[in-house]
Parts: sequence; structure tokens; C-alpha cells
Amino acid sequence: MKRFLDFLTNSPAAVTFAVLSVLGIVVFAVPGLHPFAWAIGLILCLGVIVALLMFHGEWRRAQIQIDSLRQLLSTERGRLDTLGLTPVDEEVTALPDEERARRILGLLPDSAGLVQSLRLDATYGTLDVDELEPLHTFRKEFSKSSFDNPRSHTAFMNLYRAAEALSIWVNEETRQLADDKTKREIRPGDSRKGGWREYTEARSRGESLGARFVSARWEFNQTALELGLVA
Repeated sequence: MKRFLDFLTNSPAAVTFAVLSVLGIVVFAVPGLHPFAWAIGLILCLGVIVALLMFHGEWRRAQIQIDSLRQLLSTERGRLDTLGLTPVDEEVTALPDEERARRILGLLPDSAGLVQSLRLDATYGTLDVDELEPLHTFRKEFSKSSFDNPRSHTAFMNLYRAAEALSIWVNEETRQLADDKTKREIRPGDSRKGGWREYTEARSRGESLGARFVSARWEFNQTALELGLVA
């Protein structure tokens, strides 16, 4: 309720609606204007319709922004939880850059698995559980890793953030198929509080995160090749 009242306070549409309401009261309260009340009332009705359309547009834009901020907050919360609670594999953390790069590219191959599936078909009809496991493994295994070379470290962090955001999205926005435990699908609109509008937004975010992940993986691979970390 408070958020709604704040929205009204800062809404040009709400101000317009309030002004038209006051004018309407004045028109019908002044006897001298009664002969023209029908014409003035018609104009006021048209103004109210315009104000309602403005209100609808503002409310929709505000909801889209709120959903976007919620997704960003969810991603950042997941990163904090990961950094604070995930056990660290000291052997992996201590690996030199070459071994780390080979391990990452082995977990996330380009010619098979999740990367290939996203590159060939990012519509998110279904996702294979087996293909998602390396993504989650990469997120956990390399949560506190770093590269000695600044350039490779930048590419690694871009890939890690992209993989982490996609992993969180999978956990929050998808579910296993009832008749096939090897597949996951985006939770349909009839199981969401926001209905099919929320489903469409979730799918759009997933497609964006998937494209970002594939691009970050390609950039990491190119950087590793240029620096001689992999053959």
C-alpha cells in the first residue's frame, strides 16, 4: 500500500487525474456553469481517460523496473551466499593459470553440453539436468579462485559472474518435468504469482543470461588461447 501511495505522489498521471477531479467538482458546484456542464463534463471524461492511460503506462514501467531490481538483488544475494558458505577446494585454488583454464574449459566445453545447447537453441523449451550440473559445479568450485595474469583474471571473472547469474536463474525459475526427471522447464504462468506476464519476463531474462554466458565463455577461451594457457 505504501509503495502504491508513493507511486501516486510522484505520478504525473495521478496529478492530472486529481486536477480533473477538482475541476469537475467546481463545474457542478457553480450554478452559472450548469448550462455548459455536459460539454465540460465530456471534456473532463476524455481527460480522465487520457490520465488513466498515462497511469497504466507508468504503473507498467514501474513494475518492469521493480522486477529487474528484484532479479539483480537475487543475483547479488546468491553471490554473497556463495562467497560466505561454499567450501573452498584448496587444491583447485592453488592451481596455476594453465591448469585452471584447462579445468574450466573442460567443465564448460564449446562443442558439447550446455554451451552448445544454448548456442544452437536458446528458446529454453527444456534444459537437460546433466548439462546443467557442470554449470553449478563451476560456480561452486571456482567461487574463490583467481588468475595471476590480470587479463585472464578479468576474462575469468566475467565468465564466473555470467555462469553464477545463469545458475541462480535456473534454480529459481525452472523446475523438473513431472514425467521426465532428466529435463527442466521454466515454471509456467499458472504456477506463478504474476501469471504468464511473469513467465514471459523470466524467460526473457533467461535468454539474456544464456547469451551473456555463451559470450563470456567464448571470450575466456580466446583470452586463454592468446595467452598460451591452452593449446
